[in-house]
Amino acid sequence: MNRASAEGALPVLFIGGIGRSGTTVFELSLGTDPRVVTLGEVIHLWQRCLIDDERCGCGSPFHECDFWRRVGQEAFGGWEKVDADRVVSLKRRIDRTIRVPRLMTHMGSSNWKADVREYASYYSRLYYAAAVVSGAEVVVDSSKQASMPYVLAYCHRLDLKVLHCVRDSRAVAWSWTKMVSRPESRDEESQFMVRYSPGILAFKWLQHNAVIEALGAKGVPKRRLRYEDWAQKPTSMVQAALRFAGLSPLHNPRLGADWVDLPVNHTCSGNPMRFSRGRVEIRPDEKWRANLARPSRWLVTAITAPGLMLYKYFNW
Repeated sequence: MNRASAEGALPVLFIGGIGRSGTTVFELSLGTDPRVVTLGEVIHLWQRCLIDDERCGCGSPFHECDFWRRVGQEAFGGWEKVDADRVVSLKRRIDRTIRVPRLMTHMGSSNWKADVREYASYYSRLYYAAAVVSGAEVVVDSSKQASMPYVLAYCHRLDLKVLHCVRDSRAVAWSWTKMVSRPESRDEESQFMVRYSPGILAFKWLQHNAVIEALGAKGVPKRRLRYEDWAQKPTSMVQAALRFAGLSPLHNPRLGADWVDLPVNHTCSGNPMRFSRGRVEIRPDEKWRANLARPSRWLVTAITAPGLMLYKYFNW
């Protein structure tokens, strides 16, 4: 019996922040614990999986994956009963950082509030179904979208906790300039991950982190995790995250001092690293120091200086 059925409120660990912060490998490291089920970036499931039928982390097209077939049956009586276009439409209207003040204060018309509750219910039902199908005690969603925890706060059946993952803004800015292919893509338009210029990414870095920091005003439990600390001490950082999620750390033969042995996973979307198997070395990626052009480094540093001071990056 998982904790959802035993206590009524399902523990959900939401990984928030901004992409290219090392969250994929960290999420998969959490997933090496048998009490945890990792779902990837669930926010993209409705378009990329239900509509586009992109590949699950196990390698199978979404609609051919037995795990997700059983989740859909448990949650909705079958995926064919979910109006994916409707969910995508709700996502575009509701799940945006510009809507956070409205979501935080519960302001808006009765129709708006009903739409938020409907949108949130899709995630709640999916999380519960994933816990039942996997037998896990904790569900991990690495969507990262800063507005999403504010949506999930409308779900009273979830024991929501947010792991706020941060990384040096200069490193993140450099990473977002790289051309990264999406092997699961089934059309030319989405065969590469989105790219941003360093200046635009700097503003997004500030915005996303500020919105996650503001969760404290909502009373949502959150814990900060710096990528650099995780890359240097993966075992202790994973154990700390498990304790935060409510689990007592156990001996894990799949996680070492500087490596993780990745098993098959069923992440529905995310960085291509989710398709990796076997032993993966964990080490800090410092390539940005040599590869980020000096003008770009100065620009990003100037824009994100408040966050760099808050997260203690000026000594790096």
